[in-house]
Amino acid sequence: MRKRKWLNTGVALLAAVSLTLTGCGGKENGNLATGSASPAASAETTPSAAPNKDPIKLTMWGAVPAENGPQAVVDNWNKENPDIQVEYVRFVNDDAGNLKLDTALMSNQPVDMYVNYDFSLYEKRIKAGNALDLSPFADLNVDDKMGTGAALWKVEDKYYGVPTSKGLSFVWLNKDMLDAKGLPVPEEWGLDEFKQYANVLKGDKVWGAAQSDYYFNVPINGSMLKQSQYLTNADGVSAFDNPLTVKALQVYSDMMFQDKSLMPHTEQITSKPALDQMFVKGETAMLFSTQQIFRTTNNLKEYPRTFKVAAAPAPKVNKDQTDYINAGGLGDVLSINPHTKNPEAAWKFIKWYADIGMLPMAPGGRVPASKDFPADQAISLMFEGVEDTYDMDSIKRVMFGNKPLGLSRLDKKSGSEQQVIYDKIFSQKLTPEEGAKELARVHDKNLKAAQ
Repeated sequence: MRKRKWLNTGVALLAAVSLTLTGCGGKENGNLATGSASPAASAETTPSAAPNKDPIKLTMWGAVPAENGPQAVVDNWNKENPDIQVEYVRFVNDDAGNLKLDTALMSNQPVDMYVNYDFSLYEKRIKAGNALDLSPFADLNVDDKMGTGAALWKVEDKYYGVPTSKGLSFVWLNKDMLDAKGLPVPEEWGLDEFKQYANVLKGDKVWGAAQSDYYFNVPINGSMLKQSQYLTNADGVSAFDNPLTVKALQVYSDMMFQDKSLMPHTEQITSKPALDQMFVKGETAMLFSTQQIFRTTNNLKEYPRTFKVAAAPAPKVNKDQTDYINAGGLGDVLSINPHTKNPEAAWKFIKWYADIGMLPMAPGGRVPASKDFPADQAISLMFEGVEDTYDMDSIKRVMFGNKPLGLSRLDKKSGSEQQVIYDKIFSQKLTPEEGAKELARVHDKNLKAAQ
């Protein structure tokens, strides 16, 4: 049996996940550093009642710019909790930024809490002993609070961080263009319908659709994140070589080279366009993206627009698929550094943040995962002052509906090597059939290397 077999555990739960931007099993390493207080399973998670002259000071590292919500979060906390003061430290969520965080964790620099945005890095930090096992904190049931999708962040059935936000990939639409063509906002669709919409909506200097490299594999992965398997067949062999993969690659190729409704991949590589700005300028009728585009669509001062924005779920490969899992899931996983001197104080902050504290993050599109979060307040903040420029029914249906969500655990090596294959497919150096076989070959090679 493959060492990676445990990854398949729990994916079946995804079908029950309720919805709301863009590895291998780890060993237990939840012991605190020498001199740190170890939280008992039945202990209070508040700091000691003994009086302190000076407040406890904590640092929280995250990748969101401070001015886009995190600073307001810690300011609110610090005002309400004079005995525990939190400082926000930003790192950029790229290779260099994550290396900076990992170096700080390994060299005992001041990092009490930090946010994980990628499962493979999260797992790597757990294996390195840099994420606290949260099992002793018995006063929060993460599965109940955050929903069944949270379980995908367990490592050997333990949480080393609390997933705090919900996110998914979906399609933004220029509703005015849809109305002009008599097209309804899709509630369920497949790639065939997506292709048809793009072909109808394309026009002079207007693409029917645009999307970045990442989103080409969304329908492909979503078709394999099902039942109890994760990108592999029952015997552990890569499942990328399947008819649904071939169809997805063929549809995208046809849109680029036959219909000319989708911006060609090679043109994107050459011109590197700002796709979100293309959308608000009316240069593309549809844009495959995430909620991170709120920073652009809500900014009418810098990016004025006159049309309404609507949202549709990411297209399945086939519209009638019943076991399709939408790309996205729970994220922004907040972990505690095992070497912190104040784990209970950090835990108290995390519980507050996950329930009500992250409200200032909502305007940037961070959808809270907690079932007890005041969703109406989050929605109000997300669209404050610009409500009339959105088709709110479709936005709420997609972002706050009940789509089953998945979490990509494709290892980084396979992801990087597969990107080269996508480049070849969408520059017509490989046929969709040849490309699907290559995607499977690369993935299977790395699966065998991990044995």
